[in-house]
Amino acid sequence: MCTLLHWSHMEKGWIKLNTDGAVSSSSPTASIGGVFKDLDANWLCGYSLAFGKGFVFKVEARAVLEDLFIAWEKGFRKIEVECDSALLVELLLTGGGANNSLVELRLLDQLLRRRWKVRICHIPRIQNVVADHMAKCTAIENSSLQLFEDPYASMQGLLFTDCDVSIL
Repeated sequence: MCTLLHWSHMEKGWIKLNTDGAVSSSSPTASIGGVFKDLDANWLCGYSLAFGKGFVFKVEARAVLEDLFIAWEKGFRKIEVECDSALLVELLLTGGGANNSLVELRLLDQLLRRRWKVRICHIPRIQNVVADHMAKCTAIENSSLQLFEDPYASMQGLLFTDCDVSIL
């Protein structure tokens, strides 16, 4: 398993995807969010989605699942997924989703077998602040997928935070 400790520049044609899930003990819903960026870390699109309660691991798996569905629909065929759930990344990299009882993992395994290139890397939570913000800022009363061609105004100060963090 790889753990990225700083922004990794990508090759031409690749899209970087940061993903996160949020579960609150004070809210009846869980939420997920993700951000797609080009090789220069420019915003391509983002999304958020609120849905019924779930345990953290399942919510994180749902986030990656939605991310990959969106990527496929947008025609992105070279994706680098960055996720702060080490266990999920390890399971996906070792093929542990194929026969898992969790439906999200089985669906992820099927998606990863499509004709495209997907890299999956673990990143520290501190490097995932934009996706975390997307997950937490979703409209709880709206349970449909919300796509954003432009970032929230509240995200302007966060956009390059994911890129600037270095852990030595």
